[in-house]
Amino acid sequence: MTRRAKNTNDDFETREERLRESLKEQTERSIALRSKDREFHGLEREFRYHQEQMIVDFSKSKDIKHPRDVGNVREKILRNFLTTSGFLPKRYTVSSSSIRVASPTGHLSNEIDIALYDAEDSLSLMNREDIFEVLPIESVYGVIQVKSRLNREEIRNGLANLASFKRLDRQIGDQGGNILGAPKERRGFGILFAYDSDLKWQEIYQEIESFAQLHPQTEWANAICILNRGWFVHGSSTMSSALNSHIEAIEELQIHGMPDRQGTALYAFYDVLLTLLRSTTIYPAEWRQYYRLPLTAGKYSYSYYMMHFSEMGRCEKHGDYARKIEPEKLEKVINWCQTTTPINWIKAHNIAYNQPEDEAAYARQPMDVHIYNPDNLPLSEILVQDDTLDGQQIKSLAYDWIISDNMNIWIPYHYTISELIVSICPQCLVGIMKKAGRDAQPKKVRIRRKSITGNTQTVKKEASPKKASTKT
Repeated sequence: MTRRAKNTNDDFETREERLRESLKEQTERSIALRSKDREFHGLEREFRYHQEQMIVDFSKSKDIKHPRDVGNVREKILRNFLTTSGFLPKRYTVSSSSIRVASPTGHLSNEIDIALYDAEDSLSLMNREDIFEVLPIESVYGVIQVKSRLNREEIRNGLANLASFKRLDRQIGDQGGNILGAPKERRGFGILFAYDSDLKWQEIYQEIESFAQLHPQTEWANAICILNRGWFVHGSSTMSSALNSHIEAIEELQIHGMPDRQGTALYAFYDVLLTLLRSTTIYPAEWRQYYRLPLTAGKYSYSYYMMHFSEMGRCEKHGDYARKIEPEKLEKVINWCQTTTPINWIKAHNIAYNQPEDEAAYARQPMDVHIYNPDNLPLSEILVQDDTLDGQQIKSLAYDWIISDNMNIWIPYHYTISELIVSICPQCLVGIMKKAGRDAQPKKVRIRRKSITGNTQTVKKEASPKKASTKT
C-alpha cells in the first residue's frame, strides 16, 4: 500500500470511529425513551442487548489460554444465541458440535463449526461420541464458520472452509419458491462470522476480493459478519446480495461493506441468515447413495465397476495397496472420452474377440461404454490379453472399467500401464524412481497385477536414469 493510500485508509478509520460513536449514542438515547412507554417496541433493542452480551462473553473468553478451548467457547457463544434466543424457528436445527458434510459424490467438507439442518428428515452418516459427526449434504441448509479475531490468515482459512462445503453436489429435487417468490436456491450457503478484527476496513475488503479472484463464484461466502465492525457481501456496481443465484450471476465483482454504526451487526447477520434459510431447498437424503461412496480425484469422483476387486491391488512384496487415479490423469481420460462416440459394450467385446455381429444381443444389453484409446489401436489388441485358466490358454479381458462423469469408461491395461493412469504399489514406485536416478543403464522392473480372470499379469517397465518411463 502506498503512503497516500495508507493515510487515506487511516483517515477513513478515524472518521468511521467518530461517526460510529455519535450514531450509537443517539440510538441508545432514542431506545431509552421508547422503553419508558412500552415494554416491547421491536427487535431493535432485543438484538442490541444480545450483541452487547455476546461481545462481553467474547471478552471474558480471552482469559482462556488454550487455542482449542478458546475456539470452542466462541462457537458456543454464537450457538447459544441461535438456540436459546427464540429468534430461530424450531424447524432449523443447529449442530451441537463441529461437523463434516458428505456428498454422494464421495467428497467431504472440511470441519465446519456450525451447521443448520433439518433434523426431522436427516441422517447421521457417522457419529463418534458426539465429537465427530458427518451429515448428508441434502439435509443441510448452510454452515457458519466462527472466528475470534480476523486477520488475513483467518479470513483465508474461514473462506476456504466454507468453500469446501459449497462445492459439494446435492440432490436436485422439485423447485419451490422462497419468501420473495423467486426460485429456491439449490446450493447450500456459507457465512463467515467473527467477533473482532485487527485489520483495517480496506484490508478486510482486499482479502475477500483476493479470495474471490482465485475461486469460482459457486464457492464464495454468502456473507461475512464481524460483530463489532460490520458486514460484507459480494455484488457489482449496481447490486449486492447474499443469495447464491445472484452471486453466481455477478459479471464484474465489487465487494460491498456496511460498517456497523448503530450496533446492528447481529441483526444484519440474523436477517441474512433467516433469508438464506428460507430461500434454500433441502431434500430427504437418499441413504442408498451413501452406502458405498465413490472414490475422489480432485473435483472428480469415480467408481470401479468391479468394486473391491479393482480398487485393491496386491503387491507380492508389500501387500495390498489402493489403486488410485490422480486428478490430472482422470481429467485427461474424461476429456478424451467426451469427444468420442460410445459403443455398445457387447459389441466391443465381439470386436475384441473377433466374433460376428449380434444385433439382438446389443438390444438386450443396451448399455454403451466409452473406450479410452487415444492411439486408435485395434480393440482386439487392447481389450484382451493372452492368459491361462486351469492350464488352458485363453484370451481374457484386459481393461479397467470405471464410472465417472456419468460415463462408463473402459481404460485398457495398455494405457493403464503406459500412461500410469492407475497407480501401482506406491512403495515399488518409490523404489523404481530411486533406481532410475542411481543407475546409468535402464533396468527392467517386473510389476505383477491380477487380470479380470483372477490370474496374474506381468508387465515389463523400463526406468531411465532421468525418470521412469513405461512401456507395455
